[in-house]
Amino acid sequence: MDEKITTWIREVRRYNPRLHLVSRSMEDDLEGQAGDTLGLLEQVNEPEIADLGAGSGFLAILYKTLHPESRVWMIERGQKKGVFLRHVMDLLGFEDMRLIDADPNEQAIGPFPAVMARSFSPRKTLAHTVLSIVSRPGRFYYFSTGDSPLIDHPLFGLIERSSRECRGYRLNLEAYGITFR
Repeated sequence: MDEKITTWIREVRRYNPRLHLVSRSMEDDLEGQAGDTLGLLEQVNEPEIADLGAGSGFLAILYKTLHPESRVWMIERGQKKGVFLRHVMDLLGFEDMRLIDADPNEQAIGPFPAVMARSFSPRKTLAHTVLSIVSRPGRFYYFSTGDSPLIDHPLFGLIERSSRECRGYRLNLEAYGITFR
């Protein structure tokens, strides 16, 4: 595994007891989950992308490691998680990676040509939140587990859905085109 990902995993484990960055079960298998996600992230190649609800930086750090030349924004409304994300960005020395510590439902952010998210909560606000920050036309990449329903919204057109059977769960990647309609 890449040295930057290994360093990020170490820092997540170091800070997780205080900041609750990831669930206990995810913390126990961060290496495995990172490896599983990298397999699907290889299908995404955007020069500029925002990670909505960045949390621990899971998607953004993995994506930036795969695509070091890309510009990545992490959008995180939680102040404590924001402090952690700044620490990790400084530690890893990524260029063209920024944190936006705001709630896109309360403050104008973007627009970004592409957005990604993982297990966004609450799911019922996902389409609205994505539409508030993505440019049109634009793209949205959603990572979920299990039998997650597709996004049912007239401006979201499914381009592709990929799934990967992992150790005890199924990981999905949905790619959507966002239109003007």
